[in-house]
Amino acid sequence: MCGRFAQVYDDTALKEKFRLEDVSERIQPKFNMSPGMKVNAIMESGNKLELKTVMWGFSSLHGKPLPSLIFNSRLDTITSTSHLGQYLIKHRCIIPVTGFYEWSGKQPYFIRFGGNEIMCLAGVFSHDDEEFKCSVATTDAEGVIKNIHHRMPLILPDRMSVLWLKEGLKGSDLVLEVSKINGGLDIFKVSSVVNSTDFESEECVKIIEENTLF
Repeated sequence: MCGRFAQVYDDTALKEKFRLEDVSERIQPKFNMSPGMKVNAIMESGNKLELKTVMWGFSSLHGKPLPSLIFNSRLDTITSTSHLGQYLIKHRCIIPVTGFYEWSGKQPYFIRFGGNEIMCLAGVFSHDDEEFKCSVATTDAEGVIKNIHHRMPLILPDRMSVLWLKEGLKGSDLVLEVSKINGGLDIFKVSSVVNSTDFESEECVKIIEENTLF
């Protein structure tokens, strides 16, 4: 699953990665983002990509309230023939993050790329009540992440991120790539201060102990 992530990146790197217009005034470093917060997402707008500020989590779909906030969407649901799946598969986005958090028991871990570059999470969005809302696509955990949790966000390789937006990839294509990405991940213990959604500081991503699970 994915219930917390960080969006702390250089606006120039984000601009160059997605060929965006100037986005410096729209980016604020956030180390502890949780469902219900406003997050950054990349969407197609005409023939170009655009950075949007969207709510993380669906509280309603098609104007109908949901029983709970949906902030994760299973890949098998997105790619299914159900009414919900057929809607979500046509509303794709990319959620650029620095990394995401996962818990083993009460111990939080931070998971990022080894080079600390921008990580692209596959996402889907809705546009209800004149507001954009997003959900992170998730799949079965692969590689070392299985030692922490049985689910993980779907991480898009750079060469596939734009194809995801253009509906040029099937779910099976992406799952095959997930295990390859795992080899380039850094996973380390971080402070339990991240457990509080009210705590927002660089301390959230500070390494307190190197990986001992694997």
